[in-house]
Amino acid sequence: MKLRIILIVLAVSALILSIGTEIRMVMLKKQFQSDINRLSGTINTRVTNIENNMEKVDTYFKPNGMVEKYIVANSFLKKQMDDLEYIITSMQKSDKSGYMQIYITGSKDVWCYFKNSAGNYVFQSNLQPGLNVYKFFFFKQAEIQTKYTIDVPYDASFNAGDPTKVFFLINEPGQTRLKAYPQTGIANLYKDLNLYIPTVTGK
Repeated sequence: MKLRIILIVLAVSALILSIGTEIRMVMLKKQFQSDINRLSGTINTRVTNIENNMEKVDTYFKPNGMVEKYIVANSFLKKQMDDLEYIITSMQKSDKSGYMQIYITGSKDVWCYFKNSAGNYVFQSNLQPGLNVYKFFFFKQAEIQTKYTIDVPYDASFNAGDPTKVFFLINEPGQTRLKAYPQTGIANLYKDLNLYIPTVTGK
C-alpha cells in the first residue's frame, strides 16, 4: 500500500514538473518571439531610414541636383578668380621692376623651366604658343602678387624643349625689348640676356 502511494506521489510530482517545464518553455518561446519581433522592428526601422537617406542622397547626385549645382558654382567661381588674376597680372604696371614674358612661336606647346643657382626648379611648365601671361620678375617684385607673377633670381638658368621657338619680351626700368633665345644657351639670365638691373650694374 505504501509503495502504491509513493508511486502515485512520484507520478503526480513528475506530472507537475512536466507541466511546469512546459509552461516555462511556452513562456520562453513567447519571450524569444517578443525579442525577435522587437529586433525585427528595430532593423526594419533602420533599413527604412537608410533607404530614405539613400533617396535623399540620390536627389543630391541626380542631374541638376545639389552636387552638380555645387560643382558648377565652384567651377564658375574658380574661373572667375583665374580670370581676375589674369586681368590683374596683365593690367598692372611695373615700370620700376624688371620682368620678362615668354613668347612661343609655332603651333605646339614648349616645355620651359627656370632653375636657381642651387639647381632647384623655380618654375617649370608647358607654355602655349603666343605671349604667355606669366611674368618672371628678376628685379623687384610685382606690386600685386598673383599666381602668374613668378620671382626668379637674376642669376637663374633657363632652358626649353625647343629653344628655337622661344623669345623673351623683356621689360626693364625705362625700356622694353624683344630678344631671341641665345644660341649659347642661358646659364645666367643677367649675363646671357644682358639684363639691366640697377642694383647689380650700379647705374
